[in-house]
Amino acid sequence: MSTPAQPGTLPPALAAIRANKPLLFLLAGAFGGAAGSVLAEFAPGGGADATALELIVATGIWSAIAASVLASALFVAGEWHQRRDVRPRSVQRILLFGALAGLVSGAAAQAAFSVQIGSAAFHAIVVRAACWALMGALLGALLSRPVPNLGLLRGVVAGAVGGGLGGMGFLLVGQVLPDAIGRLVGLGTLGFALGLAMIVVEKLFREASLEVIWAPNETTNFNLGAQAVTIGGGEDHVFVRGLPPRFASIVFANGVIEYIETATGKRTPLKDGSRLEIGRLNLVIHAAK
Repeated sequence: MSTPAQPGTLPPALAAIRANKPLLFLLAGAFGGAAGSVLAEFAPGGGADATALELIVATGIWSAIAASVLASALFVAGEWHQRRDVRPRSVQRILLFGALAGLVSGAAAQAAFSVQIGSAAFHAIVVRAACWALMGALLGALLSRPVPNLGLLRGVVAGAVGGGLGGMGFLLVGQVLPDAIGRLVGLGTLGFALGLAMIVVEKLFREASLEVIWAPNETTNFNLGAQAVTIGGGEDHVFVRGLPPRFASIVFANGVIEYIETATGKRTPLKDGSRLEIGRLNLVIHAAK
């Protein structure tokens, strides 16, 4: 059909991590959260004599830096898992919107935290966890876009759960360690939980999927749904170097899975176990029988 996909040449350990999406997202989330927290510590702080507004701005900046790094780590992990080229423009967009999500949630968190709401325990636990959940929800919404058939609402729910768990991690560690260490563990936990939640939600709502076999022991899975999973050499979900953009697509709608050739419009029905070959690339359909 065109230039075949090249088999993976990664060391076995790295190839295994790339093929294992849950493990990859857990590692990327934990590392991205921790790294973002470390970098954010260099942001200007509010200081002991800072006004309420200065604290809100300082917290927003801290959160913007941390969230942008965390979002970028998870995004790059997703692109690497899908064997797609990591485009600088896409990373810049994730950095920007991740920073905006962090700025909004961080500023909102500090504003809420500066006002006593309920008892001291409620204020310290529930309000703070809710603010971390807000950051996770915004990041989940952002990261749901590149994942076919995940959906905005599911991304928000997954992010909120991950953010809430990250907030609880920060609270627990903050009881015995300095704030900086607490923030590092909290952001690492948020990233870990966000990566886990995205995977769980993606699998929970999976009715049919496309397994892409790149090489022995190297696979990628995509949820199938009404949003077409595209195959081609452009900004496609299944990136195959040498193919034109949107060479073909696979959709699952009204209980029917179809392979659609873009150039001719030909539609081929598929079912559980159906196999397709594009060069050296093997595609396998999985669906409930």
